[in-house]
Amino acid sequence: MSITIKIHNTDIERELTDPTEIWFYEKCKKQAEEDGQVFRAHLSKHGTIYYTSGELNIDRAARLIYEILKEQGKI
Repeated sequence: MSITIKIHNTDIERELTDPTEIWFYEKCKKQAEEDGQVFRAHLSKHGTIYYTSGELNIDRAARLIYEILKEQGKI
């Protein structure tokens, strides 16, 4: 099993083949999505992949605001 990821702000794609590497990627991505955060893969100058998350996912924030306003009858 393998998955292909795209490195943020580049045209570079990397294939993840190691089961532990895939598990870690999927775990981090799932957690970021559940927390409404953006999840990005980066490539260090030494060629290793690292991940960042933490920025608010604007799509999820907009959806949340819409649902709140809808419940309040303002939409």
